[in-house]
Amino acid sequence: MTELTVQDLHVTLGKNHILKGVSMEVKRGEIVALLGPSGSGKTTLLRSIAGLELPTQGMIRISDQVVYNSEDKIEVPVERRSLGFVFQSYALWPHRTVFENVAYGLKLRKVPEAEIRERVQEVLKNLGLGDLGERHPHQLSGGQQQRVALARSLVYKPQVILLDEPLSNLDAKLREEARIWLRHLIIELNLSAVCVTHDQAEAMAMADKVVLLQNGIIEQAGTPQEMYGSPSSLFVAEFMGNNNTLSGRITEVSGQTARIEGDGWALNGHLKSDLKPGNLATAVIRLERLKIVPGAGENRITVPLKSSVYLGNTWEYIFDLSGNTLRGYGAEPLKSGTQQVEIPAEHLWLF
Repeated sequence: MTELTVQDLHVTLGKNHILKGVSMEVKRGEIVALLGPSGSGKTTLLRSIAGLELPTQGMIRISDQVVYNSEDKIEVPVERRSLGFVFQSYALWPHRTVFENVAYGLKLRKVPEAEIRERVQEVLKNLGLGDLGERHPHQLSGGQQQRVALARSLVYKPQVILLDEPLSNLDAKLREEARIWLRHLIIELNLSAVCVTHDQAEAMAMADKVVLLQNGIIEQAGTPQEMYGSPSSLFVAEFMGNNNTLSGRITEVSGQTARIEGDGWALNGHLKSDLKPGNLATAVIRLERLKIVPGAGENRITVPLKSSVYLGNTWEYIFDLSGNTLRGYGAEPLKSGTQQVEIPAEHLWLF
């Protein structure tokens, strides 16, 4: 069942066309991550779904309720949309207790006191905050504050929950733990969630589907595996993961395989664009796809090693390829001097 539908959404602020015809669906129990560079429109999209930004064209439907339709002039206010919203800053009242922060919205909606107490205690217990109801925000850790902000959204029992950079205020270690916990919670409660993030690792770890925006349009949408392993454009390939990029000219084409040549090197790769001999092209390969090999062979190049950098869980190798930096990963440091590097043709994408 589809819980959230966005069709042909446009948002214009002044003379700036922020969203340029965005369409997407979120199914029941599905987590969708909105990913993209600053200014791509992901936060504007989230705020438009919430009713905090007024679109100029399009339609938004939450479950069976149309909450915005430009043709029919429908605009349902924020408080009547069955949504939960977790802000980046958490936006907790500093002078109110945890219980009061979570209960505040229910009181505004004139929910009976007995029901408020029951619902707040239930959601605090489910989020591991059952014994912290009388504390104030400054008495909580960052992770606990994040849970209070989430509890405040869940207490309404929304159909869809919106999260704006929900883990950005946590330190790196806690963020890794929180994204696993948050995904488990959303699935367990059978919610639909849309999460804005700048962190692609966070998006891939949390989401069932990633929507990558650029300049107000959806560049590509798909599972994390599809986005990482089958990018549809150079922008997607470069945005997702850690990459090497090389510029060269196409010299041969055979089906989906082509040969690209640069200054002092030539490699076979997999065509991702309609390229012909003589065309300038960009070759992209993930760092983890480079292989250190013992000798010469197909799609192998000889390159001098500039340095080996210890990263804790791996070593990063930095090579010099005719003035270009080529990087790769390995389990141990390499000796200085030249090395044989294999770049598998099926993993060298040509755009």
